[in-house]
Amino acid sequence: MTKIPFIPGFNAYLRTRRISKRAHDEYLNSLHDFFDYLVEHNNQFKATLNVANIHDGDIVSYKQYLEHELSYSPSTINKILSNLNVYFAYLFSNKITKEFPTLNIKSLTVEKQSDFPTDVFMDLPKYLNDIHLHIYTRLLILIISKGFNYQEALSSGFYQTFEQLTFDSDEKSFLSEYREFIEPWQSFWGTKNLFLSRNKGAQSPLLSVSALYRSLKADSEKLNLDLSAKKLSTTIVLIALSQKRPNQEQLKMIDKLDANSLLYYRRLLRETDFKI
Repeated sequence: MTKIPFIPGFNAYLRTRRISKRAHDEYLNSLHDFFDYLVEHNNQFKATLNVANIHDGDIVSYKQYLEHELSYSPSTINKILSNLNVYFAYLFSNKITKEFPTLNIKSLTVEKQSDFPTDVFMDLPKYLNDIHLHIYTRLLILIISKGFNYQEALSSGFYQTFEQLTFDSDEKSFLSEYREFIEPWQSFWGTKNLFLSRNKGAQSPLLSVSALYRSLKADSEKLNLDLSAKKLSTTIVLIALSQKRPNQEQLKMIDKLDANSLLYYRRLLRETDFKI
């Protein structure tokens, strides 16, 4: 564990703030983790252990590491950044360093339950059979509701898995409409894949991710809901985790998550006060 520079004085400063022992420990944990990261990623600091060699780029890099590598939730990242800011404000105000690397670092937006399109899955038949939405948007919603992500949905051969799934009467009604739409394209391309390009000059019969995203974006604007693939996938996981007695599909969905992802979604569930 890397030693925190000027820690005796900072500890004394924290005691003047009359914070709890738990809050005090959180400051120290945030600093230990940050300096451990810094030693691995800032050779100049590693060689000198001089806080003057810490710059705002180091904070931005660490923020991105927490978000993309560790999958920490926005509120957790914001708390860590706040703890670091107090430390560097202490150093700066006491003229220990001329650097204030956290000064212009922006917090992440913390999502609320209203940011998630829960109604899409809680009233699935309404959206599946809404003819004003693109057929591919509705197909993706159905596939995600079954516990699959958009990468799986767009992959070649996924239709074999899809054909093994069970569907209720409302879902079958939509699939009847979908088959009427897709069969001419399956015939043209000579494939049974589910998402196919409608550009006859395309190099690949498979629908591109960008083409799917354009449909999702257009339908998001129609409904004033975020129907991005990521938000849809996150929403269905949160719904599954919020159930006291998840059904078999939901249990399979949860079991597919790795340990870090499960921690991330459980934290997000708490922080958004997500309820169904």
